[in-house]
Amino acid sequence: MDLKPIQKKRVYQEIIEQIKDSIRNGGLKPGDKLPSERELADRLSVSRNAVREAVSVMESAGLVEILQGIGIFLKEDNQDILTSRMDGLLNQQGLNLAELLEVREGLEGQGAFLAAARRTASDLDAIKIAYEKMKNAYALNQIAAEEDYEFHIAVVTAAQNATLLDAVKLFSDTFLLGVQHLRSRSIKAGKSQTVLTEHFEIYQAIEQQDAERAEKAMRVHIANAKKRHLLDSKFTSL
Repeated sequence: MDLKPIQKKRVYQEIIEQIKDSIRNGGLKPGDKLPSERELADRLSVSRNAVREAVSVMESAGLVEILQGIGIFLKEDNQDILTSRMDGLLNQQGLNLAELLEVREGLEGQGAFLAAARRTASDLDAIKIAYEKMKNAYALNQIAAEEDYEFHIAVVTAAQNATLLDAVKLFSDTFLLGVQHLRSRSIKAGKSQTVLTEHFEIYQAIEQQDAERAEKAMRVHIANAKKRHLLDSKFTSL
């Protein structure tokens, strides 16, 4: 008998699961408008906060589009592709984001330390370019998950440790999804400048080849991301 551990799902995951099932059953099709936030909350007997969280996660993953004053629409796509992407989203969200951030704090803290000690001029250029891309994306009020990932990978690449780089890349998909989730909240909470300042502190320490400062800056940045996630979860989960 093949048994799998039972995982408790959060309410927003159950909402996404029901939307996915409705697509599979033909009740919803790619491009369709979803019921309003209030209607979803009433029909599913959940809070509007839980609906907002579900919509935010789906928007971050590129599964829905929100048109202000009009509604929430499923992205135009093949039905099988859309439901498959929802399956992947639910599986990735099953990983505890707080735990992932704790792992990243250790790995990338060491990465920043080594980067400051070992970086070359071209390494520093790569980190600076990634930072500027992120800064420009933030100025346009974009989530900038890819730019954020590029910055962190540039830092770990500068550490000149292939095993460490492979370890960080192992979490790449979940890293990107986690950043999308956190950034969508940071934008709404007006915390973009704080996040950008944390990244600049990391860059500056590596530029000045101050290994201890670089490690501390990276650990502080990821620890703050965890705090922001946990604080947000208190107000959005049931």
